[in-house]
Amino acid sequence: MKLLLYLSLITSALCLNLDYLDPLKLQTISSPEVQRQAALDVINSLLRNQYSFVAVDVNPILFNDHKDVFSLRTDNGKLNIRASSGVAAVWGFNYYLKKYCKSQVAWQVSRVVIPSTIPEADETVIANDRFRYYQNVCTASYSFVWWDTEDWKRHVTWMALNGINMALAPVAQEAAWTRVYKQLGMTDDEIKEHFTGPGFLAWLRMGNVHGWGGPLPQSWHDRQKQIQEVVTDLMFKLGMIPVFPAFNGHVPKAFEKIFPNTTFHPVETWNKFDEDYCCNLFVDPREPDFKMISKMFMREITAGLGSSHIYTADPFNEIKIQPWSTSLVVETAKAIFSSISEYDKDAVWLVQNWMFVHNPLLWPLKRVNSFLTSVPNGRMLVLDLQSEQWPQYDLYQMYYGQPFIWSMLHNFGGTLGMFGNTKTINKDVYEVRKRENSTMVGIGLTPEGINQNYVIYDLMLESAWRKGPVPDLEEWVSDYAERRYGCNATSIGWKYLLRSVYNFTGLNRVRGKYVMTRRPSFNIRPWAWYKGHDLFEALKNFVYVQNPACSTSGFLHDLVDVTRQALQYKIEQIYMNLQNDRYSNYMVFNYTISSFIDAMTDMQNILATSSDFKITSWLSSARAVSNLPLESSLYDFNARNQITLWGPNGEISDYACKQWAELFKYYYIPRWSTFLSMALDAKTRNEPFDEKGAQRVVRSSVEEKFASINIDYIPSDNPQQLALNLYQKWFSVSGHVDLPMRIIKQDPKKKTTLPDTDTDGEDYNENTPTVIFLHSTTPN
Repeated sequence: MKLLLYLSLITSALCLNLDYLDPLKLQTISSPEVQRQAALDVINSLLRNQYSFVAVDVNPILFNDHKDVFSLRTDNGKLNIRASSGVAAVWGFNYYLKKYCKSQVAWQVSRVVIPSTIPEADETVIANDRFRYYQNVCTASYSFVWWDTEDWKRHVTWMALNGINMALAPVAQEAAWTRVYKQLGMTDDEIKEHFTGPGFLAWLRMGNVHGWGGPLPQSWHDRQKQIQEVVTDLMFKLGMIPVFPAFNGHVPKAFEKIFPNTTFHPVETWNKFDEDYCCNLFVDPREPDFKMISKMFMREITAGLGSSHIYTADPFNEIKIQPWSTSLVVETAKAIFSSISEYDKDAVWLVQNWMFVHNPLLWPLKRVNSFLTSVPNGRMLVLDLQSEQWPQYDLYQMYYGQPFIWSMLHNFGGTLGMFGNTKTINKDVYEVRKRENSTMVGIGLTPEGINQNYVIYDLMLESAWRKGPVPDLEEWVSDYAERRYGCNATSIGWKYLLRSVYNFTGLNRVRGKYVMTRRPSFNIRPWAWYKGHDLFEALKNFVYVQNPACSTSGFLHDLVDVTRQALQYKIEQIYMNLQNDRYSNYMVFNYTISSFIDAMTDMQNILATSSDFKITSWLSSARAVSNLPLESSLYDFNARNQITLWGPNGEISDYACKQWAELFKYYYIPRWSTFLSMALDAKTRNEPFDEKGAQRVVRSSVEEKFASINIDYIPSDNPQQLALNLYQKWFSVSGHVDLPMRIIKQDPKKKTTLPDTDTDGEDYNENTPTVIFLHSTTPN
C-alpha cells in the first residue's frame, strides 16, 4: 500500500503541468526597458537621489529554469545589476544593501547606509522557486484598509526589495460589483444594505457577513479605483504578477427577487452574527447564471488594467453551504475554473487551503481530492496557508498533483506579541522543496496583519534564495540586529529572544489575545512556550545598551517592543496571583489588583513613547479618507469596532486587538478596573461575585462607549530611560512564578489538522484546542 502511494506521488509530480505558471511569461507583460526604468526609480527613491552609482539591466533571457536571477558586480565605483525582471533587479539591490552595506528596509523602520567607497561584489543569485507570494485575503482589512496611493507604492517597493513576484492586487472590488449589481437590477438601497463598511470588506467578499459597518459611499469606490489603477500599473511595470479576484459564488440576498427561477443555497451562520448581518446566498454552480455573473465581474474588475492570468476565489472560507455535499464542492470548483478559463484561456485559479484546515470534518480526504482534481493539473495553485505550524501538503498528498506554495501565516488579526517558529522556517521549507515528489513551486508570506515580528518575515524571505538552512541562527539574528540598528551591542539580547519568544514549535493556537487584551474574567488560563528568565535577560541586554550608535529608529522600536513583551508576561504572572488572591483577605486582594493595574499603566506609558505603538496613525488615516463629516465618522467607527468588539454584539471581540497606548488608557485598563473593582466590592460586602453581571457592566460602560469616546494625546517620555526604569521596577519583584508551559507537541507519526474556531468568553482556554486526527477518506 505504501509503495502504491509513493508511486502515485511520484507520478503526480512528474505529470505536473507548469506551462500556465511560467514566470517567463507572467512576468514579462511589461517590456524589459519599462521594467529597467521602474526598478531604477525604486532604487533611486530609496537613495533619495543622493547617489547615482547603480546601473540596471533587465533581460528575460537571464531567467534560469523559469526562475528569477540577479547578478551584482562592482566596477569603478558603480554597482551593476543584471536581472531577469524589474522585481529581480530591486531584489538584487536589497541583497546588496543587506549583505554588503549592513542595511535594512523593513515595514516600519528603515536604515539605508552606503559607505563612501562602495563594497565590492561579484556574485549571481538564482531564485529557488518560481514564485515568492505575498498576502492573505484578510490583510486588506486588518492592515491596508486605510492606505492611500503613496502608502501602497511604498509597500510595493518593499515587496520588490524582497523579491516578491506575485501578490494580491489592491483592486476596487466593490466598485466593480456596484456596476454589476446595477446592470442586474439591484437598487441603490439594496446595494447599500449589502456592502459592509471598509473595516469588514474581506468577510463580505468571502460571503461571511454583509451590511455591518456600512454603507460604502461613492467616494470610497472612487478612491479605491484610483489606488487600483496606480498600484497595479506599478506592479506590472516591475514585472510582478498582480492577482485579481474572481467570482466565488456568493451573492446578495436581493438576488432571490431578481432571479426568482434560479436556485440559491443558504449559507450557515458565521461567528454568531445574526440574520441582520450574516449570510448571503450562494448560487448553485450548475446554474447558467453562475457563469454569467462571473464573466460580468471579471470584465469589470480587469477593465483598463489588463490581466496577469492569475485569479483568486475562496468559495467556502469558514462557511458551510446547505445542502453540503461532495457534489456541491466539485461542481463549484468546475464552475469557477470554467468561468475564468472561458474569460481568459490562460487563467490559473489561486486558492487558499484554509477551508480544509478550518473545519476538517467537512473536508474528508476524498472530498478534498475531488475538489482539487476537478480542475486540470497546473490550472490551480494552492496556498498551503500555515505551513510553519499546520502544513497540509503531506495530508493531501502534495495536493493530489496540483502545485502549491509553502506559506507562513504567522499572524492572526494583526495582533501584537513577540512570537515565531524560527526552527521550522529554517528547516521544513528546504526539506519539502527538495523532495522528489514535491509539487511545491514557491514560498509565501500570508499574514492576516503586518507590522509585527519583522525578524520572522525577514528569515522566511531569505529562504527564497538560500540553498540550505541558516547554519547558525544565533549568528544570523546578531547580523539582523546590526543591520537594523547600526550597532552590534544587542547580540546577547537577541540570542535570548531566539531561545524564548522565537522558539515556538507547538500546535497551540497563538492568536495574540493575552490576559490584558481579553474581556475580563477570572477563568483565563495564561501559558507560555518559554521561560520568563530568558525574556527578562533579553530586556536587560536592551535597556543597558550604552552605545549612542544604537539610538536608531529600529533599535528604539524594538526596545519598546521587548519592554512591552516583558510587561505582557509580567501582567500575566500578576493575573495568576489575582486568581488566587481573590480568595484571600481584602488587603491582599486589593494590593494585587493595584499591582495589576499599575503594570497595565506602565504598559500604556512605554507604548506611548513610539508612534508605532499608538492608535494615532490607524484612526487619523481612517478619518482622512473623507473630508465629509458623516463619511469620516463612519470610517472612524469601522476602525474602532474592528480592533475591539468586531461586530455589533462583540461577535469576535478582541480578535484584532492591538497593544496600542490609547487602547490601554481608554479600553483595556478601564474594563479591567471596572471588573476588578466590582469583584473587590463583592468581597467587601461578603457577597458572591457575579462575573457575568460584571462583564455586562464592562460591556455597556466601557466597550460600547469606546466607539464614540474622545481620545486625547498621551504625552510620552524618553523610551530608553523609561524602559530602564520599568526593568528596575518590575523584573526583580518576588512572588511571581513562571507561566505554565502548556505546549501541544507535534506527533510526527500522525497527520493532523486543527479547526480554527475561536471561542470567545470568560472560560476561554487557549491550551486545550480540539485536535482532529484525519484518517477517514469517506465523504459524508
